[in-house]
Amino acid sequence: MVLQNGVKPSEKIKIYTLVDNTAGYGFQGEWGLSFYIEVHGHKILFDTGMTSLASENARLAKIDLSSIDTLVLSHGHNDHTGGLAHFLKYIGDVPIIAHPDIWTKKYVQENQNSLDYIGIPACREELESKGAQFHLTTKTFKICQSIITTGEIELNNSYEKIDSDLLVKTAGEFSPDSMMDDVSLIIQTERGLVVVTGCAHRGIVNTLQHAQRITGDQRILYVIGGFHLYQASHERLDWTIQTLFTMGVQKVSPCHCTGFQAIAQIFKNMPKQYQPIYAGSVLEIETGTGNG
Repeated sequence: MVLQNGVKPSEKIKIYTLVDNTAGYGFQGEWGLSFYIEVHGHKILFDTGMTSLASENARLAKIDLSSIDTLVLSHGHNDHTGGLAHFLKYIGDVPIIAHPDIWTKKYVQENQNSLDYIGIPACREELESKGAQFHLTTKTFKICQSIITTGEIELNNSYEKIDSDLLVKTAGEFSPDSMMDDVSLIIQTERGLVVVTGCAHRGIVNTLQHAQRITGDQRILYVIGGFHLYQASHERLDWTIQTLFTMGVQKVSPCHCTGFQAIAQIFKNMPKQYQPIYAGSVLEIETGTGNG
């Protein structure tokens, strides 16, 4: 699927980090992720964090939550969906775009004696009674001419594997979670693709290569979000950084589940490409070919 690029040269993308593990002065952090994105006349909420903190930080950033016109959920884990019920008080009946598997019963098994539920903390009926309008699809979802979701992401390398401690419960039985609900947001610009990830459970490289395939654009202008490298081996981390170089990624803002050690290695090896983000930070991305 190749989309036409309808971006104006002078347009900017603004990405506010509402929730991350770290926070700037005056804001609070938690284990979770949420971005508020202003792009091409759209105001998009990408994930909701774990608690009401995202909406509280949005208020501190003077963001009018009632202006949000689209909500995207990257996957069904509670650190990305737990704040949804709180946002529904402000955003009204906007479309909520996600994969159907966000509603699978998700668990994590950190050891033999620990099995914790980490799925969406509220049931679908409860959220719909509060105005949620879910648009569930396994395919790419077109928000506008130049903004799409990835749909399901293929696994195409031997390095990026789904964590073995992630499970789903079906008919009383536990099985590995393939994380098919892991989706990202793609914004097409004149300078290349801006890719916003939640956790990239199916691999940050797989995600970027998928974005290249479905848009027909090989240029990665910016990738921002969780890279899910906090448990990665040194071999996988080195391979990931080298592959990002080979792909010509221009800017990276890893956060959340990327992990502090992996972020430090990315900064060490990609100092010109690295841009830190945290709860309360705002990125302004120039999208036109005439901009720096």
